[in-house]
Amino acid sequence: MYLFFAGRKKRSAFAHDVLEHSDGLYRYALKLTRDEQEAEDLVQETLLKAYRNYSKTRTSSNYRAWAYTILRNEFISRKRKPKREVPFDPDFDTDRLATSSSESEPFKNDWKQSVSDEILLALDGLGETHRSVILLCDVEGLTYEEISQIMKCPIGTVRSRVFHARKQLRQHLREYAIQQGLEDIDEAV
Repeated sequence: MYLFFAGRKKRSAFAHDVLEHSDGLYRYALKLTRDEQEAEDLVQETLLKAYRNYSKTRTSSNYRAWAYTILRNEFISRKRKPKREVPFDPDFDTDRLATSSSESEPFKNDWKQSVSDEILLALDGLGETHRSVILLCDVEGLTYEEISQIMKCPIGTVRSRVFHARKQLRQHLREYAIQQGLEDIDEAV
């Protein structure tokens, strides 16, 4: 709603600089939260915060890293806050909640179907920091410098975390790689 009333020039620049990363933000949020609804909420809150602060950024900013930083910080903040339960309302009109088409849900995609359950389990077996660096580096294609900004740690720490996360994944997926008939397991995994 707020975006609707803003100036056309600002909306256009925001769409170009930040909204183009929405799919990646959703994938990252989904892996962090492990829940589609929470991931959608997290991305929505991220984009809202990004839009509100967009005019405060420099034109030379790395908007992708900035948006991922906002998302990660929001995720951490939500984890630290106690969850509030929403009271059940028997008079709530559930007919208003029509099932959405894929066109009305821009962050949805079928990336989960393209990844085997074994790989998803291996990713879930990593700690949050290792899972985050792998998702940001190997799934989203961010540079070590961008990940360093997002994770608020030195590039050397990012490199170390990526190395150790890949090593853990390689160990978890060794059996799966053999079952898939991959010849050079250390190169493939």
